[in-house]
Amino acid sequence: MNLSVIIPVYNSSSIILKLVSKISEEILKIKRISTYQIILINDCSEDGSWSEISKICNQEKFIVGINLMKNYGQHNAIMAGINIAEGDYVITMDDDFQHSPSEISKILDRMEEGYDVCYTNYKNNKYNAFKIFSSRLNNKISNFLINKPKNIYLSSFKCFTKKICEEIKKYDGPFVYIDGLIFDITKNVSSVDVEHLERMTGNSNYNIFKLISLWLRVLTNFSIAPLRISTIAGFFMTFVSFCSILVIVLIKLLNPTIAAGWASIISVLLFFSGLQFIVLGLIGEYIGRSYLNLNKKPQFVVREYKNLKK
Repeated sequence: MNLSVIIPVYNSSSIILKLVSKISEEILKIKRISTYQIILINDCSEDGSWSEISKICNQEKFIVGINLMKNYGQHNAIMAGINIAEGDYVITMDDDFQHSPSEISKILDRMEEGYDVCYTNYKNNKYNAFKIFSSRLNNKISNFLINKPKNIYLSSFKCFTKKICEEIKKYDGPFVYIDGLIFDITKNVSSVDVEHLERMTGNSNYNIFKLISLWLRVLTNFSIAPLRISTIAGFFMTFVSFCSILVIVLIKLLNPTIAAGWASIISVLLFFSGLQFIVLGLIGEYIGRSYLNLNKKPQFVVREYKNLKK
């Protein structure tokens, strides 16, 4: 088989050579792999990552380097690698050594059972408490929005076939979410348990703003569920309001001396104003993304390639 390994790189100049060497060492142990490529995508790092990638590419022709012109985010960077991947199987993994190269063989074994995609499930999750919580929450949301099986953990360490890779390439929208695209294409998905290692260097760039951005990407790119929920909520609140008005009128008729309640009026106004803003915000997200799609906002722009076959 031929294998492609895609790694988005951000500020990992001190460990990228060691990671590549370890991956190559593990791949060479797998006799059924005839050729392989490791694709390193520099997502506009602030350190010397591209310089280090260039050195590695000059020494090893099976390493392909991609230097992006700005920071597009993990999923867009992976898409840049997917667009040039040549393998019968494509593996994506992080650049921080938390995904062990020694697990590649186990993932390929599961893929050869006939699955289109194989995710990894961490036996001993080494992420910080915030990332563990947000990952679990994202999984719960994804179960509903992209119809993901509950037993699948959306790890960035995963493998998919060339067919899935070719289908993902067809997506030309600017807001890339690889897992959403995968579950739009296939349900023939499995997972394997793997070891999760300590981060070798630096700190995670994952924060609340990126989490919210990811959720909005899932919400507005792969489902109209939020709009349906808003519609249902609107009908429900209209019904509740109608019932409330009847009750208030009835109480007023039975007790003419009751003064009009300023606090209750303000409370109702604030509640419905907030609900309207939420609905308008969701509609705005959909319209804004449609506008950017129509105007061909790029997924990524490449400044330079290294070792790319013509």
